[in-house]
Amino acid sequence: MDGPNKQVFYSARPEGHVAAECFSVSETSIADPADGDVVIANKYLSLDPYMRMAMLGQQGIENLNTVMGGRVVGTIAKSRHPNFNEGDTVFAMGRWEQYSCLPGTQVRHIDIGNVGWTPFLSHLGFTGLTAWAGLEHYSNLQAGETIFVSAASGAVGSVVGQIAKIKGLRAVGCAGSDAKVDYLLNELGFDAAFNYKTVDNIADEIGKHCPDGVDIDFENVGGKIFDAVFRNMNLKGRLLICGGISQYNLETPDYAVPNLLDFITKQLTMRGFTVRNHADEIETYVELARDWVAKGQLKGRETIVQGIANAPDAFIGLFHGDNFGKLIIQVDR
Repeated sequence: MDGPNKQVFYSARPEGHVAAECFSVSETSIADPADGDVVIANKYLSLDPYMRMAMLGQQGIENLNTVMGGRVVGTIAKSRHPNFNEGDTVFAMGRWEQYSCLPGTQVRHIDIGNVGWTPFLSHLGFTGLTAWAGLEHYSNLQAGETIFVSAASGAVGSVVGQIAKIKGLRAVGCAGSDAKVDYLLNELGFDAAFNYKTVDNIADEIGKHCPDGVDIDFENVGGKIFDAVFRNMNLKGRLLICGGISQYNLETPDYAVPNLLDFITKQLTMRGFTVRNHADEIETYVELARDWVAKGQLKGRETIVQGIANAPDAFIGLFHGDNFGKLIIQVDR
């Protein structure tokens, strides 16, 4: 194909907080697809916390001097795969670039009718699948139980709370601003929420909003928030470890697992998981989630940043809470 392709490269491993120096932006020509490949004109790119671990090779995804990887939605610009035609609307694990040339086997059709593009990077995509899969497979949830969600206004946490409500749970969460707490209570229907930055004691605040204790913790933050919720867990409680964004930029994590003796006395279960193990369930989840969206039971909020060259700064801001909901790049041409 003719034309330029702007790309964001991963050029230096971060030491501590990820910085602008870790990235570089350059331009090349659009690749021509080989047999079985397609070229996607990327329309939107998802920025996710897991990418920070990938930058250290902890998930075996990113190598230095390569284009950063990320989930994208867009249209087929050129196809040499029998299942795709020019103009098809698709989702893929692509890259931080304007055009991604990928094997057709790694690309999935999406129907953007009635919902638009960006939900497929948010509550109708792998973000939503992460929330659903954790609850569906590992929580052993029972109607009437209490779930606590850290980073509850974030992309994953907000979906966790909404699905929990659909399943009949009492949903309690924390967030990093009063505006985000208001969103949880008045738009998403959480039963209780608080700003963890303005309370004197996080553990006491969780206890205040969870007077009957916490049955399920859906952990996205780690650190002092995980330590605080741990103290409020009920007998035979379940802790689902999805993320630990408070620790990703630390050279040495500042919190270990709290008192292990509590695992004995409270008979707790703690389970880590990754959405990659549930990728084959995406269509099942999307069918469920579309129905919830149509009924007004599931919604998303997004922060959209314009321009692929602005992806590094937006990604850095993700770890400072600059975004509200799902962080997405609108790819320019």
